Amino acid sequence: MPSADAVVVGAGLAGLSATLALAEAGARVHLLAKGHASTHWASGGLDVAALPRAVTVREAVARLADDARHPYAILSDALPPALEWIRGMLQHEGLPYVGTIDGPVVPVPTSIGATRPAAILPAAQAAALRPWEPGERLVVCGPGGFKDYWPHAIARGLRRAGAWWGSAGPERVDPLVVELPGVRDRLNLDAIELARLFEEPGWRWDAFAAIRRALIIGGLDGPGRMALPAVLGLDDHAAVLAEATSELPLEPFEVPLMPPSVPGLRLYRALRAAIVRAGGRVQIGQAVVRIGVRDGRVVEVAMEAAARQFVVRTDMLIMATGGIAGGGLVGHPDGTLREPLLDLPVEAPPAMSWLAREPLAAGGHPLEAAGIRSDAELRPVDASGRPAGPAGVRICGSLLAGQRYLRERCGDGVAVASGWLAAGAHRPSAPRRDAPQSLAGEVAG
Repeated sequence: MPSADAVVVGAGLAGLSATLALAEAGARVHLLAKGHASTHWASGGLDVAALPRAVTVREAVARLADDARHPYAILSDALPPALEWIRGMLQHEGLPYVGTIDGPVVPVPTSIGATRPAAILPAAQAAALRPWEPGERLVVCGPGGFKDYWPHAIARGLRRAGAWWGSAGPERVDPLVVELPGVRDRLNLDAIELARLFEEPGWRWDAFAAIRRALIIGGLDGPGRMALPAVLGLDDHAAVLAEATSELPLEPFEVPLMPPSVPGLRLYRALRAAIVRAGGRVQIGQAVVRIGVRDGRVVEVAMEAAARQFVVRTDMLIMATGGIAGGGLVGHPDGTLREPLLDLPVEAPPAMSWLAREPLAAGGHPLEAAGIRSDAELRPVDASGRPAGPAGVRICGSLLAGQRYLRERCGDGVAVASGWLAAGAHRPSAPRRDAPQSLAGEVAG
């Protein structure tokens, strides 16, 4: 039976952050998860906080931290060093990010012709953060035959009054559909397949040449920027982005698409590679089904396997299993929400309020804030603040109660800060193995 200093359950940003921090500290750590998490459908940016009338991320975080029941009330001090740490890790893996918590929160384009608030983005999206200069145009460019990116519809939406929240947007927004080599001949072309095409040097050379010609023919090659679908490579992204920047007459930036998210996949793969390089083990593909407890303390974690349960001995468990959307909380016919692994006490609104009259209201859905309450060290507690569950357990990510991550756009900040803080509560009891652990059991992605 294998043993570990710590086991992390959940492969979202919180679980990946905790696993990487533990592995970097020299711990023998296993990450176990049934499947991939929100990274595969998220934008790839780091949403830390965005609130009305909050000019910077730091200001929004401070307002959220004033609420004693919000996770930022205990995470705000850990947030800046945690963000600096994870950005350093991603930079080392060739995925740099641009922006800071002290920079402005600005509107950036989306693939449905609206804008969303952002402050910290991967380098491929970062040109959208810069203020628009007078006379600067935005060209929304996409390949013909690609069903997930419609330049005319996007441009029409970005021309609407209020699309840029009253701030100065581009002077003009123009659509451009370009016929790229062989794209129309492919049925059901998705973002990942298109990203793979961009990794073929000959194909992308022809593609960039076609875009240049279309810009010149359309008279769109003046001062401005170009919004491209987020498909500029997957494994060889840095090289594709560098070539796009040098070969195109307008400064390009990526716009995230519908899932599967190529920028999200890049983020996941970069963190996974860093974990393995640091000596951590990642196993994805089977569910954790049992947490063994003895004398009031976690002693083992078991997950499904082909012939028998795969069991890891450990006295440290970090639960990054997600909220309702991630399966970390499960609804039951009696109107209750339950945490399925340890039956930890769940803080949730009464069942009658689950069916909100306006589920997309500005105030958010009541169930958004459901989760597990924790103390300052991320140990689970009950409604009275007393310890709940066995010793050796930490809670992180969207399983933490009190956050409305859709409305507050705080999910990534909470994930990184809580994962980093939960990992810091542990000190390895044995030297790390020299060789990285294999990815046995992991599914593709």
